[in-house]
Amino acid sequence: MKRAHKVNHGWQRPSDPIPESYQHELDRTAAKAETRWRQAQKAVERAQQAQQRAEQQARKKTTPQTIAARDEARRSVFQRLSELRQIEELMRTSTYSPTTAVHRTGRQDRLEVGTYRKPKKNRRAA
Repeated sequence: MKRAHKVNHGWQRPSDPIPESYQHELDRTAAKAETRWRQAQKAVERAQQAQQRAEQQARKKTTPQTIAARDEARRSVFQRLSELRQIEELMRTSTYSPTTAVHRTGRQDRLEVGTYRKPKKNRRAA
């Protein structure tokens, strides 16, 4: 059976106009939210600046504990680097025997190792 009409699925009911009092309330709430957001952004920036100032002051202060910790860290780094260099040196040294040259000596059906010698001539008896 064929339908005689088409349903318009894109149609929506038109919205009612917003009353002035409600629009005024929405605007006031949005303005408050923006103000709070700006205040939060400023607080974040102040906290970041305070953190940077604290880090700079910590870098400037050199106490015996920080000097000892820095020296210990440097010592351990140099020790690890020397271990790494030793391992690299061990990896470079050859632990394998030198390779021997393999020559084919005339006959293709077998492989002989050694120096090349001329094959013997076959003498046929007459």
